[in-house]
Amino acid sequence: MLDRTLFSLSLQLVALRIPARKCSEFMTRLQGHIIQRPKVKPITREPAGEPNLRLLLLCEEVRDLQLGSLPEDLRAYVQGEGATPVFHRVELDYSYFTAEQVLRQLLPEGMEVPSAFEQVGHIAHVNLRAEHLPFKQMIGQVLLDKNSPRIRTVVNKIDSISNEFRVFPMEVLAGDSEFKTQVKENSAVFRLDYREVYWNSRLEREHRRIVQMFGPGDVICDMFAGIGPFAVPAALRGCRVYANDLNPKSIEWLRANVEGNKVDKLVRVANEDAKDFVRGLLGKTRPAQAPAGSSSLADSTPGQSLLEFGEFGHVLMNLPASALDFLDVFVGLFDAASWRTPLPRVHCYCFSKAEDPAADVIQRAEEVMGCKLPCATASVVRDVAPSKLMMCLTFAIPDEVGWMAGEGMAGATDAKRRRTAQESNPPQ
Repeated sequence: MLDRTLFSLSLQLVALRIPARKCSEFMTRLQGHIIQRPKVKPITREPAGEPNLRLLLLCEEVRDLQLGSLPEDLRAYVQGEGATPVFHRVELDYSYFTAEQVLRQLLPEGMEVPSAFEQVGHIAHVNLRAEHLPFKQMIGQVLLDKNSPRIRTVVNKIDSISNEFRVFPMEVLAGDSEFKTQVKENSAVFRLDYREVYWNSRLEREHRRIVQMFGPGDVICDMFAGIGPFAVPAALRGCRVYANDLNPKSIEWLRANVEGNKVDKLVRVANEDAKDFVRGLLGKTRPAQAPAGSSSLADSTPGQSLLEFGEFGHVLMNLPASALDFLDVFVGLFDAASWRTPLPRVHCYCFSKAEDPAADVIQRAEEVMGCKLPCATASVVRDVAPSKLMMCLTFAIPDEVGWMAGEGMAGATDAKRRRTAQESNPPQ
């Protein structure tokens, strides 16, 4: 149990009794010699209740009523203004101390203090080590106390992400057992149930970096869309998005977020295997029967073309654990008779533990694609674990492998010719 009474600090300070109307003047003149402790206000009411007087608390280095540690000119100023030095005691309790200070005192000496967490709406998510588990409820309660009211629930991940939906088992350490929450990111509002879907607040900057590459009218294919951290902000910028995810719960929240952010006319949602989704967009053969409870893009938009927004210029693949394995779906996928734009640019997320992570992920992608990717770039997104990086691999699908068998570079030339002709003779 957490005993909050263990935490107290008594400060014996020197204060100046001054007229209330001169507080600002004294604060300016005595700058650098006033109390600087967090949560301790430098000006307080006079204990005797004099309505026109205040106490200005001096820094802890000033210890005597003669103000011997102050410069001579400031002592003369205090005396000339008629201020009266007095002793004043400040009592600090549990509410004063930070989470790190409290936990450092409560946990065994030498144990790392787990005061950092990922915030997802009102939920604080921590990853406690084995050594922390005997103290987990106490840790959760301290984090809740010190971050309320913005935090109402503290959860701990009790196992690694090992399923295809990227969700993890968790336990509530303190607070409410309410997992439905709301997050604001990149001009969008996202609703989600943290138990059911994948969300990582640490990727906000990366989401923004990618979305800012797009312009109004761009068409995006998001193969692992989740609840929409790329798709919804892109649509808010005027892009049109084909968005897919395998997790039915993610699709429920994706639809809710598309509607909630009023971009339902710019996003088409599907619940399929990612390869089937991409093949289906281009009219390729689908499995005879989709999994129970799933829906295809064709199912969700009856009577409309699968590419109703036109050809997509970017592909997003945010499934770092295995996205590289999906790259072969693009080999021989595009038909020059129907695809009238350059082959799309791919943004594929992956992990690397190699000494040269950029070279590592490019080589692995080339092995899957069966060709060189001479213009590919790979940037570090974030550290995931010691010696493990999350990377973003970006490249244009090469013409020699993207076009259907027998088309190759001829397909690229034909597509370019027909696109140029179409631009020169727009429909009336």
